Amino acid sequence: MSEEEQKKVQQTLASGWVAPAGPSIDEFEENLARRYESREVVTLNSGTSALHLALIMSGVERGDHVLVSSFTFAACANVVCYQGAIPIFIDSEGDTWNLDSKILSDYLADCDQLPKAIIVTHLFGMPAKMDEIVKVAKAYNVIVIEDAAEALGAKINEKDIGQIGDFGILSFNGNKIITTSGGGSLICTIEEKSRAIHLATQANSGKNEYDHHEVGYNYRMSNVLAGLGIAQLNRLESFVDKKRQIFDRYKGELNDYFDFLEEPTDFFSNRWLTTCTLKEERREIMALIQFLDKQNIETRRVWKPLHLHQAYRDFSFHGNGVCEEIFNKGICLPSGTGLINDQQEYVIKSIKTWFQS
Repeated sequence: MSEEEQKKVQQTLASGWVAPAGPSIDEFEENLARRYESREVVTLNSGTSALHLALIMSGVERGDHVLVSSFTFAACANVVCYQGAIPIFIDSEGDTWNLDSKILSDYLADCDQLPKAIIVTHLFGMPAKMDEIVKVAKAYNVIVIEDAAEALGAKINEKDIGQIGDFGILSFNGNKIITTSGGGSLICTIEEKSRAIHLATQANSGKNEYDHHEVGYNYRMSNVLAGLGIAQLNRLESFVDKKRQIFDRYKGELNDYFDFLEEPTDFFSNRWLTTCTLKEERREIMALIQFLDKQNIETRRVWKPLHLHQAYRDFSFHGNGVCEEIFNKGICLPSGTGLINDQQEYVIKSIKTWFQS
């Protein structure tokens, strides 16, 4: 946070607009939409809300199947369950850690019930291979929802991700590359924007009275938080640069001990989190995490594949165990944009000490 954010929030408060409506919301949406060709943006109270609306607007209902990357955050499966639909988990590919298009293709060719939609996560800021995924999905008329919650600022062929599929979602949670403390957005077509706003504001159809023809939700972002988002978005490129500098330094210093993901040709990752996997089979990732914790360095494991969670044990998984292998060897290193050089050097030295002990 900087003086720019504080100033913008103060201006928003002074305007008197503190509800989930107002000029800061309009401005934030307009600024975000400039990143996407022929797309509109609806700001919401979370990325999870955006995922939920994307499923509703995709026509997902009770009993429908929705394919989900297993190697991602639980919100992607939770929203499927909100709709009474059935999540089907798909494994990752090794070079991006994102949904494997070959496994996707094989599943769609042989499944008994075609899914209504696919949720593809751009994991840790690394774009998924959207051209391949969209080509497979369109062959079966399956809607593609891009979960770009971790990937604002990432690109494929100089094109911001989140607009390649039918819907895109962003998150502005406190740990994301820009934050409104809590918040998210839905990327959709111009025609779909009014429908999304209608659903996100309780779906009231009355003019002089409340009259609900369908179930709605209280999902809209507040005008105050949108003011914060405007200021944060102005600094996005500098945040991405800092994230990439942090990644490059870790990779340069620790390449003997970890494997780091390379960017495929024409891919640009925002390097939201520096993640890597142990090279040595004899080493245990939890031992490293516990050692670093004693040095007052917070790290954590990468996402636990969703098909391994107790909440989703009854749903099917299709893959070759790639995401499980990444989970067993993967770690997230301190990557905040507030990380200073001395702090990162301390992390690097501590990790080297553990490997050399």
